[in-house]
Amino acid sequence: MQSVTLALKNIDGEIIVFDNNSSDGTKDYIKSRNHKILFIDSDQNLGFSKANNIAAKSAKGDFLFFLNPDTIIPDNLFDLFLKNKEYKNMGILGFRMIDATGHFLKESKRNSPTISIVLKKIFGFKNNYHSDLDELGFGKVDVLCGANMLIEKKIFNKINCFNEDYFMYGEDIELSQKSLSFGYENYYDGRISLIHFKGESTKNDIGYLRNFYGAMQIYYNNIFSPSKLGLLSVKIFLRCIILVKSLSRKPELHKKNYKKTFLISDKLKDCLFNKYEDIILSKKFDFSVNDCRVILDLNYLNFNQIIEIINSKKLSNNINFCFLNNEYTYLIESAGMNKKGKVVFL
Repeated sequence: MQSVTLALKNIDGEIIVFDNNSSDGTKDYIKSRNHKILFIDSDQNLGFSKANNIAAKSAKGDFLFFLNPDTIIPDNLFDLFLKNKEYKNMGILGFRMIDATGHFLKESKRNSPTISIVLKKIFGFKNNYHSDLDELGFGKVDVLCGANMLIEKKIFNKINCFNEDYFMYGEDIELSQKSLSFGYENYYDGRISLIHFKGESTKNDIGYLRNFYGAMQIYYNNIFSPSKLGLLSVKIFLRCIILVKSLSRKPELHKKNYKKTFLISDKLKDCLFNKYEDIILSKKFDFSVNDCRVILDLNYLNFNQIIEIINSKKLSNNINFCFLNNEYTYLIESAGMNKKGKVVFL
């Protein structure tokens, strides 16, 4: 939220947070910070689609930017968007996403998932599920990711918003398809990168598998309008996939203890020294380091600089990036793609 607040510094915009009945103290913490946001509190988990549709109705602006809470955006994202004249007849716009280790997230740009493509993907065969547009390029694509979607509010309403049949997953694919069917163009802009802590806040359990593969069933029914026999066959097939996946899940490995911890900042706080006794203060990030923990101070570095560091191709392997909040009360320790990250309180 801090990165979004800074990105809106010179923009007439608002931040809306929809809390889907969280139980980890998130809503109390956010409220205690007195941020200038519209906070919508739900007494039950309504899922991604319904929550975003409710939030969108409360929005006063001309544009909506649907953004996952586990993301960091560059300070100038909205400035660049508003100055760009290339988004002609725009339906939905999505930006390049990397995880907290700098790896490109291919779901940033996808092709329309035909039955053949989906089956090949499930069974691990070569497929063209992801668009072959250059990851650093700009152009038209079929499908964008719900973790970051920018769309004009009147267009979002015109194409009937997110389909609330989906609890989580799949709604972004169908919304992208509806945008195209209404004659709009969907754009991917790889010239602007944001960080998405993919899977680090997701509980990878049987509920996740049911939501993920259940979304495939809804999409198949809505897009391809199958016969009753065809839909029954898909249901049985997907339930078999869920069973196989649940039985083959590997236990999460213990996190590695790094030998060195670097703090990229201009000062070392006692709270950090007490937590990491051998911490090394540095005003500049050394791209030659490896096998270490690197704490990035949000009071010293802006979000553009942080994204630039993590996005660099010069990075060595096995670096654990942590993000120190601007009040020095906690840091977010990333674990990498699809591994559980954690909050370390200081």
